[in-house]
Amino acid sequence: MWRFTPESAPNEETRLIALLDGIGRTGSIAAAARALGMSYRHAWGRIDRWQAHFGRELVESGRGSGSRLSPFAAQLVTLDAQVRRRLEPQLAAADLEMAEILAGRQRGGTLRLRLVASHDLAIASMAELMRAKGNEVDLHFRGSLEAVAALADGACDAAGFHCPGGDLGRRVWGQYRRQLSARKHQLLRVCNRVQGLMVPAGNPKRLRDVRDLARMDVRFLNRQPGAGTRMVFDLLLQQHGLKPSDIRGYTSEEHTHAAVAALIAGGEADAGLGIEAAARRFRLDFVPLIEEAYYFGFPRKAAHSPEIVGLAEALASEEFRRAAGALPGYDATGSGERLSVLAVDKVLQEGEP
Repeated sequence: MWRFTPESAPNEETRLIALLDGIGRTGSIAAAARALGMSYRHAWGRIDRWQAHFGRELVESGRGSGSRLSPFAAQLVTLDAQVRRRLEPQLAAADLEMAEILAGRQRGGTLRLRLVASHDLAIASMAELMRAKGNEVDLHFRGSLEAVAALADGACDAAGFHCPGGDLGRRVWGQYRRQLSARKHQLLRVCNRVQGLMVPAGNPKRLRDVRDLARMDVRFLNRQPGAGTRMVFDLLLQQHGLKPSDIRGYTSEEHTHAAVAALIAGGEADAGLGIEAAARRFRLDFVPLIEEAYYFGFPRKAAHSPEIVGLAEALASEEFRRAAGALPGYDATGSGERLSVLAVDKVLQEGEP
């Protein structure tokens, strides 16, 4: 937490930064306040108090043009995001270690599976299925790169990440291979899924591919740095000769497919890259762009551990395959299959999905 003054209430600065971030993304104090569960009047009161404390303006309002952050407030929000991105892997690892210690003291020898994974609806369903059978599953959704880094650091039992096929996949896989070792790691197949443009019902902007996102009338909502979807989007931009500065809203970020879909459904953006299942859940239209494979990576030395055996059995179960197969854009054929890192190397070199 930030502490701007010793007299402030617990989490006061955190709530302020969250409010300013919401105003910066939506251009609306009312919308930012609703997202945080506070009234418009309460939000303005918080802004006024901190403006008086800093002696500097935080929010600028123009008649008919909504609200925008002052340069000073924008600096606060940007620094907060930068620091959180730098610290998140270390904090996630510490969180998992502390949870493990507490569980050991409180629950004895209960099986515990520690997962760090890129956000995915099928993975959430799998965790619930395992918990329903009495297993303890600590599931933390992070970006794909952060998940693989956590695996390399020994901060989790398995890491979930996704990778498209073809040339795009080879470039994404190269990022993962910096942390994945053919000698030290193995993989479990989870599913294939479709990613594309999530757009409002009826696709009012008539968006068909990434090039349409460069239009001035299109507001895009991005994923956070380190997310596999963010990596894919950056590579798609390169393929089409576009730069981040060409995309209105490139720096507006959310951490899950569901969060992006919810904001598009609420009229806060015109498009975002995400999975079809999230789009359909929020009654959005969907423009498919790529098919990708989702994997769990784990240490080879733990291949026969109760945790990895249990994870593989859960993925191979008919319950999971039915749950994943019911999600739009998902195919769970072969889920639970063990793969070598070199096998994926070969598949991508041959240009297969």
